Amino acid sequence: MSLSLVNTDELESVLFTAERRVLKIQAKLHRWARDDPHRRFNDLFNLVTDPAFLLVAWDRVAGNKGARTAGIDGRTARSVEAGQGVGEFLDQLGSR
Repeated sequence: MSLSLVNTDELESVLFTAERRVLKIQAKLHRWARDDPHRRFNDLFNLVTDPAFLLVAWDRVAGNKGARTAGIDGRTARSVEAGQGVGEFLDQLGSR
């Protein structure tokens, strides 16, 4: 699903589903790492760019105290929301 196509009414539901997906994958990765401390995880890039992971990360970053401070790109969470919008921002970020 393209995050830029999610309207604000759907956002809470989409975020809930994304959080459940992320937690499930995190638990699986934790279990694998615990069971085999020497296991190598070669495909983590796909998780980093996964729309669910990006949305959950955005929710955490935008909701913390540091959200008012500009990042390395000079933008704050509020400026992203007011400008291009979170969905488009995360879509572009994931495709880079």
